[in-house]
Amino acid sequence: MTQNQFNETSAAAVPGTQCLSQLLPGMSATVVQLQAKGAIRQRLLEMGFIRGAILKVEKLAPLGDPMELVLKGYHLSLRRDEGDCILVRPVVQTT
Repeated sequence: MTQNQFNETSAAAVPGTQCLSQLLPGMSATVVQLQAKGAIRQRLLEMGFIRGAILKVEKLAPLGDPMELVLKGYHLSLRRDEGDCILVRPVVQTT
């Protein structure tokens, strides 16, 4: 992935958000914003990464890349560099 495929907005510009790649297994979050552009952005949107979508980090590969997510009822694997361009707001889970 090249640098020009991402917008200049950072997680710090949207209070209370963080990059998807920073979540740990078992954590859930709501998609806030996609920072990718072009074909990568279109592919992520088609996979269901739309504003308001709730996802859960199921597990990480042994070396941490890729990460397995559950989004809209299906499992998908996403590379960490792709997760860097997805801003999410963690969901507080009550037990």
